Amino acid sequence: MKFLEDVGYDGSKHYDAHAYRTEDYEGVKDFARGCMRTYLMLKEKAAQFNADPEIQAILAEINEEDPALAALFGKYSPEKAEAIKALDLDRVAISSRGLKYERLDQLTIDLLLGMRS
Repeated sequence: MKFLEDVGYDGSKHYDAHAYRTEDYEGVKDFARGCMRTYLMLKEKAAQFNADPEIQAILAEINEEDPALAALFGKYSPEKAEAIKALDLDRVAISSRGLKYERLDQLTIDLLLGMRS
């Protein structure tokens, strides 16, 4: 849902879900209304996520690119693959860099549960 909103998708949207088989016609309509309500709530939460300065700062840090590696990103080529394989990477240094995923997870849960405005 967040992705569809972020890229401005304006086609049809639906959940791959179904009302309980025990529901009558009114129950199925309740289910459909509930799905749309949930979508709209999550759309609002996605906008909050995108506007939250702390969340966005963590994402910027996580997604920070090394300019020396920028040429290796993008469309695959055998040359890029060989260049990546030839890199001398310091596994210990790379793994010692915390990416703050746990903090990001908690901020996301706080936002979804209404504890962050």
